[in-house]
Amino acid sequence: MNQVLATEYFEIIFRYLPTNKDLHSCLLVNKHWAACVVSILWETPFKINSRFIPSPKVIQTYLAFIPDEIFLKLGYNERIGLSITRHPLFDYPSFLKELSFDRFLSAAIASNCCKNIIIELFKVLTTRDVRLRRFDIYNYLFNQHHESQYNIAPLVLPYLSEHTSIFNKLTNFNFSYQWPMQKTQLFNVIAENCYYIESLKVSICYEDEGIALATLIRSQRNLKKFSLINSNNYASLPVQALTNQKHSLKSATFKDMHCNPELSETKFFNYAICQLNSNAVDALAQCTKIDKLKFKHCEGLNSSVFLPLASTFSNLTSLEYSYGNCNIYDSTTPIKLLSNLIKKSCNTLERILFDWRSRDYLDITRLVKTIAQHTISLKHLKIPLYTLEQLTLINKSHNQLKKLEIHMNRGINPHSVLFIFANFPLKSPEHSIFLYFDYGKGKRYF
Repeated sequence: MNQVLATEYFEIIFRYLPTNKDLHSCLLVNKHWAACVVSILWETPFKINSRFIPSPKVIQTYLAFIPDEIFLKLGYNERIGLSITRHPLFDYPSFLKELSFDRFLSAAIASNCCKNIIIELFKVLTTRDVRLRRFDIYNYLFNQHHESQYNIAPLVLPYLSEHTSIFNKLTNFNFSYQWPMQKTQLFNVIAENCYYIESLKVSICYEDEGIALATLIRSQRNLKKFSLINSNNYASLPVQALTNQKHSLKSATFKDMHCNPELSETKFFNYAICQLNSNAVDALAQCTKIDKLKFKHCEGLNSSVFLPLASTFSNLTSLEYSYGNCNIYDSTTPIKLLSNLIKKSCNTLERILFDWRSRDYLDITRLVKTIAQHTISLKHLKIPLYTLEQLTLINKSHNQLKKLEIHMNRGINPHSVLFIFANFPLKSPEHSIFLYFDYGKGKRYF
């Protein structure tokens, strides 16, 4: 078999393996398999999910590529990290494609690396002509080393801004860190050196950050996904810049733009309210190719300023709105905006996910009728309901749904609900129904 083709086939197969444990097993079969597997394992060494768990020795392995004289020059009596008796079999740093900055920093601090050694680690990457496709800064905010991270990160980030080649092929950029860390310099550097970002997830705190982010957005050639997290009134600046991406932008998300600290994932957020001005909303409305729109924990959407969005997006496939939890209630649910968005995209919507909490009865019958009578492609529906009439309307339109989730107000009798769904036909294992009943202190589902 042609060896070049065999390598390509093996790489495709290895990428479908579910865990890094499986990949490690393949690594030990023979040299040919190892050569195929090692690059996959070391593309995303700091990624944590069901498929990849980073080894604690990742940083120690990287340290093996720093010359001994560097450690002596920086005041170390001996090299830190792995005790290397021979040169590593592979040039592991050269395989890096995705870097999570906070996990990298945490692992380096745990390995007793000072600021200067961390900078040397980045030099190892830049001298090997690494080109990242994904760069996250504080995607997951904190761990046991967060105080050290907070002190060291501002000292290390300027070094990255001086070595721009690492960002030349960046397609995913996440700088949604919530503390007021200055992002302006990095935004400007990426705007000048990278033009291929497809997914951008950011937060801003200051006016100069908003201006720099707007410049970054305008510099891109094919931005498809934009997420704005926990940003204040300066958020209008980058949103207005989205008009430059109106021919490519497919997804827009606004998250954690509120003033209730109990809704935040951590206590370190700078609380903000979704207060985009009319120019920003008009600019967003020009991005008519958006097919996924999401609002999570955003206040102020019931303002008339946002209504132009409802008459613009006619090709939405996914619409999400959520606010509150079991103890926090949404007093300003934008029913009119949501209703008009659904009516405008009724022929294309496949996912409608609503998850608000309200102490008071909300008259959403018109909204439910719009969903029941006009959506013809809907596959997944999640919605809170308040009356049996609304429940019956949804039940009559269930034929095309594959997943149905209903959160019922405590005023609805559970026995009546179960009677309505007693003979509900599940056509395939893919179909599911979740009925959540509000008993005041919590939810119980069947």
